[in-house]
Amino acid sequence: MMDHKSLITSEVHTPLVSIVVLAYNHLNYTKMCIESLYKYTSDVNFELITINNGSTDGTEAYFESLTHTKKISFPENIGVDKAINYGFKIAEGKYTLNLSNDIVVTSNWLSNLITCMESDVKVGMVVPVCGASSNNQQVVLPYNSLDEMQHMARKYNKSNPNLWEERLKLVTYTCLFRTDLQKAIGGFDEAFNPGAYDDDAISFRIRRAGYKLILAMDTYVHHFGSVTFNAEYTKNNLAARNNELFKKKFGLYSWNACMIDFNIVNIADYTKGGSVRILGIGKSCASTLLQMKNIFRKNGVWDTELFYLSEAEQSMTDLYTICRECIYASAQNVKQYFGSRQYDVIVVESETNKLDDLEQFFIDLADMVKDDGQIITTALGEVYPKINNILLEKGFIHSNQVRNYYFAFTAQQSQEELSNK
Repeated sequence: MMDHKSLITSEVHTPLVSIVVLAYNHLNYTKMCIESLYKYTSDVNFELITINNGSTDGTEAYFESLTHTKKISFPENIGVDKAINYGFKIAEGKYTLNLSNDIVVTSNWLSNLITCMESDVKVGMVVPVCGASSNNQQVVLPYNSLDEMQHMARKYNKSNPNLWEERLKLVTYTCLFRTDLQKAIGGFDEAFNPGAYDDDAISFRIRRAGYKLILAMDTYVHHFGSVTFNAEYTKNNLAARNNELFKKKFGLYSWNACMIDFNIVNIADYTKGGSVRILGIGKSCASTLLQMKNIFRKNGVWDTELFYLSEAEQSMTDLYTICRECIYASAQNVKQYFGSRQYDVIVVESETNKLDDLEQFFIDLADMVKDDGQIITTALGEVYPKINNILLEKGFIHSNQVRNYYFAFTAQQSQEELSNK
């Protein structure tokens, strides 16, 4: 027998979305969340599932006073992941959304997320942006009050598929799932309970199941920022424990795997049209290349394919989820495996000072780049002059650099091609 109260009527209801709100104290935030939910979600058929996780400040009585029919209450705090999963199990909507009680929602927020979800059957998870988040999910809107925030959000929340960013992982302060998918994987992994790296884990499980994770950059909600969980996060070295647990379960560290190197992203050329091919070489899970793909999409290029030669076998599982083609091999063999086509951008994340044959490696890359394409590479001080000389002889120019370690070289078009333009 479950150690909680659950009041569920037998009323037949087929909502589009099941919205799960979990609260552990902080009643003032919970009220703002619920009030905004009813005010700004009238355009979506939803059911509300509330979960009181052992609150002692009147949260249970507040939830009982509401007119919704699905209410769960625990006498003690059982942890975020376990509690949310109880709500996920009784969700009846086509989609399930977990809504943190320190979120204030906005105009068109949920309909925008649904539009994104329904654009592709392989989208399994969608998260809006907010003003307080990690993982590069933060957007700063200029407001000094919640009324000003709602005014800004009305202007901001215009559905725009060009602004949907595919990611390797997402922070789930509020997150829309396919209900059949969240039930198939069992919701949040309770081994991470009460939290920390649980959103990383559900992201990886969904992506490895063949679905995409989308950050909806066209949709803003207000997030006060880990109001409930900050204290829990510091207990018993939870972050360190679950970081190691993630490594044990998935074979790599989430932070390293999903890091976007904006030094590379910011010196790439995004002026190309048509279709784009990006080849990466290194030991990452290609999160940087995926962000480059997102920027091409923002600029109107929807046909961008990723390729990757990995020097780290543990990265292969996740590379398969986002790349058209990837292989585990030595960087020196890149032409052997990827030389049958040419690329708009080649990104060398490898430590170039450790290459066995630096000259042949960059000669091979030069032959694989389209006219006016780019090679972006890392290079320590003593290696850069060598790379520069090799690529200069192959018709490239040094076009950009940052931090004296990241260098961009652009292939110059022939005089005949230039004269035909």
